[in-house]
Amino acid sequence: MPAFARAVVPLLALSAGTWVGLRGPVATPGLVRTPSSVHSETDAARKDASPVPPLDAAPSIDSSAIADPSPPWPELNLQDSTERAWLVAEGPAHPPTDGRRLVTFTFDDGPSPDTAPLVLRILQEHEIRAAFFFIGEYLDGSDRRAVETHEWARRITAAGHYVGNHTFDHRMLTGLSHAAALAEIDRAATSIEGATGKRPWLFRPPYGALDPWLEEALRDRRLQLLLWNIDVQDMKRTDPEEILHDLQEQLEYKQGGIVLLHDVHAPSVKAFGKLVRWLESDKWEPTHPERHGWDIVDLGEYLRATAGSPQPYPSRDLLERARRAASESRERNRPEPS
Repeated sequence: MPAFARAVVPLLALSAGTWVGLRGPVATPGLVRTPSSVHSETDAARKDASPVPPLDAAPSIDSSAIADPSPPWPELNLQDSTERAWLVAEGPAHPPTDGRRLVTFTFDDGPSPDTAPLVLRILQEHEIRAAFFFIGEYLDGSDRRAVETHEWARRITAAGHYVGNHTFDHRMLTGLSHAAALAEIDRAATSIEGATGKRPWLFRPPYGALDPWLEEALRDRRLQLLLWNIDVQDMKRTDPEEILHDLQEQLEYKQGGIVLLHDVHAPSVKAFGKLVRWLESDKWEPTHPERHGWDIVDLGEYLRATAGSPQPYPSRDLLERARRAASESRERNRPEPS
């Protein structure tokens, strides 16, 4: 289907499986084993993380606090095209009478026993369902940290959150041989399934990098590609207030979106808690739908809204040009201060 048609025609398909972003085991090509590498950003985050309660003192997770999304699951990227995934991540188009600004949260590079208790506590308190993209390497092994990480992966799943595959050790797939790239995907899937009991059907490549051959590999594995549109490079920053400020600016400019944060990074977790309170201080009200306000939703609802009101642009680049033009027009027409 041409890119333009995909951008304006919502496609809905029912995906078999649970509503935590996981499905039962499926047949996959043979695994190719490669040596694992350490994700240095996550290791650095572990050193910086604030103290949290020990595992046995962590809050219990009440999955009933987070309502299940209603089917069908919207499959808006049947070809697993990276270009299409970037556009889908931008969310729905907003007619002048629609002030509802959707926000959904995604977390990469975990889970981490250092920060997971606080992240889950914030999500539970605000009744938010998020999406977590796990690194498979951290779920393997029998040492104490691996066992705790394994347990937090199980708790995140049991709490009703979506769980996806973020490769085995976070190497850029487009820089690997085909065999090594497939091993990154398949080994992570096996590790996540071992921790949660379900094989992930959501996938997010490190750095958002894929090529046509890898897109075909995702289709073969029945994986659904999910990217993002709000990214403040939080792993490179240490000030939660600066992270918060840039998140606010991007959300206001893009009128909502799929937020990318790293739940292994303590400053990001602090900024996340502040951001949730900021969003809830200016909620969208259904009784006044034309007034601008924020609505924190889960990933399924975000994509259903996108399917119902798709962006009228064939690519994210053209959408961004339109945004810049509109922003510049507003600046030119802004009244001078008296």
